[in-house]
Amino acid sequence: MRLARLLQKSRKALRLYSSMERSGQGRAAEFRDLQVQAWKEVNSELACKLESAMQNINARQLVREVFELRDHFHSAWRTAEAELHLAHKDLLAAAEGGDFIRAAHASLKLVGLKARLQACQAGHHELQSVIDQSKVAQPTIELSREQIVTPAPEDPPHRAKIIPLLQKGAR
Repeated sequence: MRLARLLQKSRKALRLYSSMERSGQGRAAEFRDLQVQAWKEVNSELACKLESAMQNINARQLVREVFELRDHFHSAWRTAEAELHLAHKDLLAAAEGGDFIRAAHASLKLVGLKARLQACQAGHHELQSVIDQSKVAQPTIELSREQIVTPAPEDPPHRAKIIPLLQKGAR
């Protein structure tokens, strides 16, 4: 039920992003469009993966897929955050070096990265909220036979033949 609401919310956001048109000319409109496009892509991914997960009849598998989806969005959020940090450094270096064309390109890249970061963060928080409200435990990790590592048999320790030394006072 909570996943269905989240899916409806995601679809509503997609419709909103699709209906947004350029409200002006110039760079500001280009930045807004770039931002909307990033939000739309992430929201579309969330909606598709939620639909796919909800097709599953097995409750345990559904829970596992929701946790995997949450982890995916967390990873994407952190990756975007790292890329944003590097792009910010690049922008500062370009501006300090007087290379304003490179700085303009870096700022355009930063807008897209920031929007992607925000969208992934929102997706992660929405999924975490569903998980918290459902009060389900995180599923255990199940390994296939190929993934199981068996410990190598230990060789018995080699015992050296040691002759004890006589102590001076022992004679």
